[in-house]
Amino acid sequence: MNSYGTPLRKNRWRLGFSLTEILAVAAILSTVGRTSYVKVKEKGTQTQCMNNLRQVGQMLQMYHLSEGKYPDAAFYPKDPWNGNDSIRVILEGRNKNKGVWCCPALPGKLLNRGLTYVYNDGIAGKSRVRNPAKKWVMIEINCVSKNAPQPHPGGFNILFADGHVIAEKRLPRKITEAQQACIKELQESFHGGPQWAATECRHW
Repeated sequence: MNSYGTPLRKNRWRLGFSLTEILAVAAILSTVGRTSYVKVKEKGTQTQCMNNLRQVGQMLQMYHLSEGKYPDAAFYPKDPWNGNDSIRVILEGRNKNKGVWCCPALPGKLLNRGLTYVYNDGIAGKSRVRNPAKKWVMIEINCVSKNAPQPHPGGFNILFADGHVIAEKRLPRKITEAQQACIKELQESFHGGPQWAATECRHW
């Protein structure tokens, strides 16, 4: 266990975000040219993203106070706009505005999905967590691919259970392990390589 808290439960993760979907997002992130990330040079974009996560943190705290538990949401939902396991649907309903749920530095293919953050489903449904100041709750979706550029000069914006947000270049260890497991499973299960992933991306 590391300073970021408990590990992700892989089986639960797969319920919301299948291997195919993870690979499709990873392919989008790794094939988009770095010139498409020109906004990462803007400090204002990083600040806006951090403010988004702070507002999400306030919603989470209100939900926790009301329901007595953390949302039972997926790591990343199959349908961010409408899915019952979507963190944005649980906290805000089926609002069709991107609002606080998207990092403005990311490419349009991901912005159009309506959610560019992943949720720590290791805390889903729990009434409390130990040391909330060190328990990550949401991180930018770039974390699913180790080949993806970090979205901001400071790295990834990370929301913690106590509501504070930091920029960090180092990802939580369990997120990194999930990336490695995903890549290994791709190598073992598929033979189409990058062309297969690119084909999957066309459906997004």
